[in-house]
Amino acid sequence: LLPRFGADPPDWWRKTNPDEVMTWEDGSQQYHAVVASPVYRRDAAARAATLVEHLEGKFGGHMAGYHPCGQNTGEWFYQETWGSALNGYAPGDLRAWRRWLAERYPSDAALQAAWHDPHVTFASAEVPAAAERRAAPAGILHDPQASRRLLDWAEFQQQMMADCVCELARAARQASRGRKLVVFFYGYVFEFGAIRNGPATAGHYALRRVLDCPAIDVLCSPISYFDRGLGQSGPAMTAAESVALAGKLWLYEDDTRTYLGSGQFPGWADGVSTIEDTNRLLLRNTAQCAVRNFGSWWMDLGATGWFDDARMWAEMARLKSLDEPLLDNPRPFRPEVAAVIDEHSMLRVAAGGQIVTVPGVYEVRRPLGRMGAPYGQYLQDDVLAGRVPARMVVLLTSWRLSPQQRRELLAATRGRLRVWCYAPGYHEEHGPSLDAVQELTGFKMRSVAGQTAWAEPTAVAKELGFVDGFGVKQPVAPLFAAADATPAETLATWPDGSAAVALRQTADGWSLFVGPPGLTSPLLRLAARQAGVHLFTQTDCNVYANGPYLVLHAAQDGALEINTGCHDEMVDLLTGERLGPGPQATVALKKGDTRILRIGK
Repeated sequence: LLPRFGADPPDWWRKTNPDEVMTWEDGSQQYHAVVASPVYRRDAAARAATLVEHLEGKFGGHMAGYHPCGQNTGEWFYQETWGSALNGYAPGDLRAWRRWLAERYPSDAALQAAWHDPHVTFASAEVPAAAERRAAPAGILHDPQASRRLLDWAEFQQQMMADCVCELARAARQASRGRKLVVFFYGYVFEFGAIRNGPATAGHYALRRVLDCPAIDVLCSPISYFDRGLGQSGPAMTAAESVALAGKLWLYEDDTRTYLGSGQFPGWADGVSTIEDTNRLLLRNTAQCAVRNFGSWWMDLGATGWFDDARMWAEMARLKSLDEPLLDNPRPFRPEVAAVIDEHSMLRVAAGGQIVTVPGVYEVRRPLGRMGAPYGQYLQDDVLAGRVPARMVVLLTSWRLSPQQRRELLAATRGRLRVWCYAPGYHEEHGPSLDAVQELTGFKMRSVAGQTAWAEPTAVAKELGFVDGFGVKQPVAPLFAAADATPAETLATWPDGSAAVALRQTADGWSLFVGPPGLTSPLLRLAARQAGVHLFTQTDCNVYANGPYLVLHAAQDGALEINTGCHDEMVDLLTGERLGPGPQATVALKKGDTRILRIGK
């Protein structure tokens, strides 16, 4: 057993500790506690430890681990993250905020210089007003100088949530004497690109802090609520491969709305109505977990028997032929394409910035999933540390880099193809810098203003298979054009004809600058071919692969041409059907079909 239990305070505690109760901008309160409160953390950790000790003493032989839950839907992101209200206005928040500032800055004078406020002190600093937190005077990204107070507040809220999680994890670990798993929901760094008040509202952008906590074994989330239907990719909410590099397990809570599903719970719109379609989804999800080394549990979200059909469990039994060889001979998942997110850069996104981060972070998982090669999801600090050996590195949010980090990033990705998305390197601590963008991309940059952030492919691009425009059909600031891109290097143009997407071979690798928010699968395939990435398909298909195992989930009806990259025999792992020697094969699929192939022995 692995029980999930709540860590939100009861009514008597809230009445006893009113200063430590979550408070909104209008002064109203909810039942959650202030996660920054030492009083709440102390009491919650003590009760969690008592519960674990009791369960260990009475049922210890049956307990696999413990899963403390709290805040919004128990998933440790701030309540109402998806809504419009802002929290942080309890006296407990203010006290913690002032303590944090005193630890961050060496003196009142340093704080005054950073905030450009000659009157502020550690004793007088206030939580930023809601109107200030919703403002976006510099456009999509907060100015690192003018908005220092907001950026500090954003970082404070991430650290407080992460530290609360870690404190409860240590309590559970110690109470079980280190013998049981400790599990938490946390780290939805891709999923929260869709937050309209800005990603920092969630509190999930201190993932590295949580990964460094030795008391946590497993991090988990539902499968993304984006792109989870038939023919889609079922992507991860997090930098899942960075979780694995930190020695922890990422686990999919599979709350697929099966044909037995009820109600309009999250994900209901992508549910299915037959056992056959149910099994096609569950097969895709569970096979992806196997090849990416995820865990999984099936979640009866409605608590009404969504999985109460032996035919679903028969599919799980058939998957032993994939699970057991990988358990006996573990293989790290090291795909040739890395999708990289910098959680610190996400704190720069202003309210309304989802116009960029929805297509550029949240929805970008769709074309990545369909490009024809498997991809991994990483934190940028793993790339900087040299832990990501991918041939093609897609840098989704690299807009906050110091000069030293720019040099480190270029050195760590030397010889690879780098995809520079949106505004790479634009923010240094002293302010915006076009020179920094040029240093990263190899293109001389100029600002583009007063036009929609939509790019149309050039004739050169169309000959290479990149034929559809993309971006956002409204103005976005900032935007940039590759001012010195030649016609042969220009793959797409802004409405004024300047280079919005450009590909150049530099002295230390290929550089693809992508100015519009988002990507497309044909553009990614074009880049992958240039990078030498092996493409299993040349058309859209959801592909997962590791070692001799290839999982295909069809994005459309029709015959699918695949290339395994070797001459070994291809076998359908679940039916035993032999498809003949590789590398070429044609597989007839309908949209939503899932096939698992073993290539060679």
